[in-house]
Amino acid sequence: HASEVTLRDVCPQVISRLIDFAYTSRITVGEKCVLHVLLTAMRYQMEEVAKACCDFLTKNLEPSNVIGILRFAEEIGCTELHLRAREYINTHFNEVTKEEEFFSLSHCQLLELISQDSLKVLCESEVYKACIDWVRWDAESRAQYFHALLNAVHIYALPPTFLKRQLQSCPILSKANSCKDFLSKIFQDMALRKPLPPPPHRGTQLIYIAGGYKQHSLDCLEAFDPRKNVWIKLADMESPCSGLGACVLFGLLYTVGGRNLSLQNNTESGSLSCYNPMTNE
Repeated sequence: HASEVTLRDVCPQVISRLIDFAYTSRITVGEKCVLHVLLTAMRYQMEEVAKACCDFLTKNLEPSNVIGILRFAEEIGCTELHLRAREYINTHFNEVTKEEEFFSLSHCQLLELISQDSLKVLCESEVYKACIDWVRWDAESRAQYFHALLNAVHIYALPPTFLKRQLQSCPILSKANSCKDFLSKIFQDMALRKPLPPPPHRGTQLIYIAGGYKQHSLDCLEAFDPRKNVWIKLADMESPCSGLGACVLFGLLYTVGGRNLSLQNNTESGSLSCYNPMTNE
């Protein structure tokens, strides 16, 4: 038997932490060491240490670092961290696309990302703009992938006015005739009010209940998730109301009118309110 075992490609400080954990069942990780500790814990199948590192990284996910952490998790085979990073990107897609890491994605990685129906965006125009910005980052080499990206965008969910502006002024489209022809045909169908295929839904589909009913005016706003069969309490409205009108436009919930009925008061409302499900405000 060898009197010594040589561990290659491992930081001595990380091994020291893992040995301490083996004797104490306690470990402390921070921003400077967590990736090294997680990598080594995965290599030596120390599941509790790996979970502690995943929990730390999950709590510190930000739009500026989540893509890098997603890649790292994929490289080392950490499925739990990969899933959490993916969920964060889906929920904070618009913020993530503003960060430099986003523009380092390959076209295959971006295509995989925008193809997910779990992506949470207020309007499909956010997905379209993200693709435009990604192509513009290096237009000479990325323009060839634009048509493939457009096929993953829910084009029929784009507002016609937005699509018209893109056809008129988008510099990427002006140099991509096939893409422009593709979008022009869809815009013509919209303008002529031809039957359009229903676009797939992105994110969680909820049923909203706003205010009260008849003589029972309430200031509550709730949503029902039919997939999970649960009610979700949302931010309260500014004032109690019942009998109001409501609609959803570009991912925002608008309520209008109604009346405030109570023992002390009975008034009609002329207010217009807007609820943003991304910020719960």
